[in-house]
Amino acid sequence: MNTNYSEYSVLVSTEPSYYGANCTFEDALEIAPRLTALIEKQFPGIQIRSGGQYVTGPDTEVMDEIREWVESNWTAAL
Repeated sequence: MNTNYSEYSVLVSTEPSYYGANCTFEDALEIAPRLTALIEKQFPGIQIRSGGQYVTGPDTEVMDEIREWVESNWTAAL
């Protein structure tokens, strides 16, 4: 099991459309730091970015794991 995700990065945006059609800019500004904290707790060492490709890293299986986790758990930051 990988316990250090320092070779991986994930996009966390403050763009409202990133979180859905009903999200306001103010909502996105509140959600992004909470989502960042959740991701950092789940994937220690991961780099958080504000632009670019959604998930990056050397292993596509781990990238898929990160992507799926974020897609399944981002609403916990609401």
